[in-house]
Amino acid sequence: MNNHAFLQRYLAEKITHQKMAGSLSRLSSVLAKASIELNPYQIYAALYAFNSPLQRGAILADEVGLGKTIEAGIIISQLWSEGKRRILIITPASLRKQWQDELSNKFGLNSEVYDGPSFTEKINNGERIPFTYEGVFIVSYQFAYARAGLIEKQPWNAVFIDEAHRMRRVYRGRDASKMAYEIRRIISGKPKVLLTATPLQNNLMELYGIASFIDDKLLGTPYSFKTRFVDPLSEINESNSGRLKELRILIKGEDSESQTSISGILTRTLRKDVLEYVRFTARKSMTFDFTPSDEEVELYEKVSSYLQRDEVAAIKTTQRNLMILVYRKLLASSSFAIAGTLKKLIEALEKELSLRAKEDTYQDSTAFTSEEVEDEGIEEELEESELDMAEQIQKKEKPRINREKFSNEDIQKEITELKSYYDLAVSIEKNSKGDALIRALKSMFNLAREKGWPQKSVIFTESRRTQEYIAGILKDNNITYTLFNGSNASSDARLSYEKWGKEFPEFASSGSFSANMRQALVHNFEKSSQILLTTEAGAEGLNLQFCNIVINYDLPWNPQRVEQRIGRCHRYGQRYEVLVSNFLNTRNRADRRLLELLQSKLNLFDGLFGSSDEILGALESGIDFERRILEIYQSCKTPEEIDAAFDTLQESLQGKISDNILKLRSYLTEFDESVKGLFKRTKFDMENALSELDNDLVRLCDLALDHGIKKTDNDGVYEISCNGDKHLMAFRNLKEDEIGKIPRAHREHPVLNKIINESLSIETNPIPSIVFDYSSANKKISQLESLLNKDGFMFLFKLKVNGIETEDILAPLSFIKEKKEFKPLDLPTANQVLSLNISKDACFDAISELPFSREELLSYWNNWKSQSLEIYQKKNERLYDREIDRINRYYQDYSLKVDDKIAKLEKELSEFNRKRDNSADLAERRDLHKKIQKLGLDIEKLRIEQIKLKEEAFTKKQKDLEELEIKFEIATEEKMIAITHFRII
Repeated sequence: MNNHAFLQRYLAEKITHQKMAGSLSRLSSVLAKASIELNPYQIYAALYAFNSPLQRGAILADEVGLGKTIEAGIIISQLWSEGKRRILIITPASLRKQWQDELSNKFGLNSEVYDGPSFTEKINNGERIPFTYEGVFIVSYQFAYARAGLIEKQPWNAVFIDEAHRMRRVYRGRDASKMAYEIRRIISGKPKVLLTATPLQNNLMELYGIASFIDDKLLGTPYSFKTRFVDPLSEINESNSGRLKELRILIKGEDSESQTSISGILTRTLRKDVLEYVRFTARKSMTFDFTPSDEEVELYEKVSSYLQRDEVAAIKTTQRNLMILVYRKLLASSSFAIAGTLKKLIEALEKELSLRAKEDTYQDSTAFTSEEVEDEGIEEELEESELDMAEQIQKKEKPRINREKFSNEDIQKEITELKSYYDLAVSIEKNSKGDALIRALKSMFNLAREKGWPQKSVIFTESRRTQEYIAGILKDNNITYTLFNGSNASSDARLSYEKWGKEFPEFASSGSFSANMRQALVHNFEKSSQILLTTEAGAEGLNLQFCNIVINYDLPWNPQRVEQRIGRCHRYGQRYEVLVSNFLNTRNRADRRLLELLQSKLNLFDGLFGSSDEILGALESGIDFERRILEIYQSCKTPEEIDAAFDTLQESLQGKISDNILKLRSYLTEFDESVKGLFKRTKFDMENALSELDNDLVRLCDLALDHGIKKTDNDGVYEISCNGDKHLMAFRNLKEDEIGKIPRAHREHPVLNKIINESLSIETNPIPSIVFDYSSANKKISQLESLLNKDGFMFLFKLKVNGIETEDILAPLSFIKEKKEFKPLDLPTANQVLSLNISKDACFDAISELPFSREELLSYWNNWKSQSLEIYQKKNERLYDREIDRINRYYQDYSLKVDDKIAKLEKELSEFNRKRDNSADLAERRDLHKKIQKLGLDIEKLRIEQIKLKEEAFTKKQKDLEELEIKFEIATEEKMIAITHFRII
């Protein structure tokens, strides 16, 4: 056994032991592992969630663009590293892939995405049932609602809900919001993290609804919350300031930075708060007009008129909304996109006629399936509920085209009509918008050259056929491009992947193929081409901050889609002004009004931050807005009709959030001026925690590999020799040009993980002797100077505390020899000793006997343990009192609604009694007597209900109190894991 066995075991234990929830050092390994630079406010948000009372969870409510998914990724990574690996993410369908990419690319976490068909396919293949094993699972709201029973049964370690403001109407009850109500029910009792940029939009009850997902008792019942807070705070003034402060503490937690302060359930950072850490560049729009040819206009008008009909044979009623939306997007995209679709419609109708002629059983005459939607590259534009409908059409038998509505002659006539449209479409060899694209690129590249910007652009299109057309005209104009879409299966993509794999073999040998392919194509765009030509679905989750020109070849109708596109480039790390280019069809009035609405009213393309949270929040997912645009295109034919419809739509967006709500939002959810100091401290603590981890890892490698780790000329980068192989590794944050080229050291890296695990198994028997070199400190440490040339013993104890939180406490109990007896060292001094390097030259023999008894050692250990547990309990005492108050307050108000009704009726009863006693009219007295009798009966019924509610409240309260007592019980495990004899020279 080597003399440094104790130190090696200590370092391995220190690196892996579980720290307390609010400690930044708990996250240090995860922060090191992340492949992006993390900001202090993101670290703070993750710590806030971990520090939530009784680990119920938190609402992360940062403004748009600050990286709430990154904050969630930090939390998920930490849970995973702690062995808590049952994670569920519920998100809008369109964001599922983005979540998967973010977790994979930024945190190295694999995940599984499920929808209805993929779930059914896995079950039918006899594979294990999803969600019943460890993993990160990503599903949509609709899927979670449909599979509520299965999800409810799983022991989730954490549930994440993205775009959580969609759940805010849950306070209205099951009838008003069945999906929100059911999702809240099935994840009740599980730790949760909700993400939303708009936690409070129109009224306080929305905040109550979102908060009830985290803690359904904190703010009381819906009625008591309305009575206690909503009504009194309808106008903020001095008289209700106490009530406002009370609500802020419940929502935000205590402002004190004391270790015993208690967190709330919501944290929110604004973009203006983090300008010191995130440099936001401006965005500027450029519009390029184009005038389509007569043939293009003829094609558009004919197909548009066809789509405006109430019924056509090629589009089934069950598919109509979905398909019209798809066809409209393709029609606006290019003649090439709509030509392929027209051909499919013709083939579907011809198939129907063939089946009728043969009187065959129906197989599938679907005009356009979800697979074909995906082929167009616009699948992510559609809501999952609509996609599910299209997917079911593929799998289930559907009625044939109704013979009574559409005869064979009707269908043949429609085929002839569609063929004329198709012939017209294929006769158009070039599109005017394509010519405008080349003009736009030349103009913007000239501007980029003048300003010293990269001559690169991302071009977005909604159709793969249009993508192919654009690729052709780029090639004709000698403009290099990288093609990017949902499949990335082209020969050029494979060549890019092979080239990337040769350049970065270590990264190519790990991770998922699809994630690596995406990284390879982005690398190819960054290093070798001018254009990234991408579809909507392909680009989700990409970070393209090295490019600052965004071109919307096809303009989405959903404003949030536009924001997400621009956000690929206009994000943290962007150094230049972002140019956003759009194209305007001068012969299409509706297109002009749509662009004006997105640009002027919604302010999507210009300014420092783009569209505001108020606007995006008011639009919800953007789907309703998109459907209203579709209605205009479908129903309006004249310029006057189009203008009137867009005027009406614009007026509906005029609603302003009330000043009172803005004040409430600011006070209840946002930081005050102290936030800057808070983030500075977080940054300081984060840097210290990472530096300490890196130092510990380097020291451990040096001991375990017998000096098999060497510095390189690149500061902080080491060469590790292990099992005959050499590995370069950075024991510091990576520089921008090192990302993807040099691995960042973290404890889960295969090489380091092996060293750590082997070191954790080291035994110190017989007791080794180690010599610490004081000169290695390179600074004066007063506590250690008096210990020079003295001997001592060190005992490494590990105390695991299982209570509300689980925490490992490492205690190197140390004794130094003073004259003839050993005296204890305080723990900070012992840690200072362990921070010293060992002497490479000096050594002395190991010993097998201790100079004092086991009883003396245990007595000292027990005293230290008692003091540690007392500190652990301090925060718990205040939290316990708050929890008791929370339970008492909730059940005190349990019957408040009935109590108020009784009080109101009793007041009416008293008034009727007074009137009756003072009335001289017999008829009036008799009438009042009847009313008194009825009121008395109503009051008695309410009192019976009141008694039942109070009994119910008492029973539930007792149960909650019993469960609370169990949660606050503490169990400990303790073990002495290493011993050493030491000397300091």
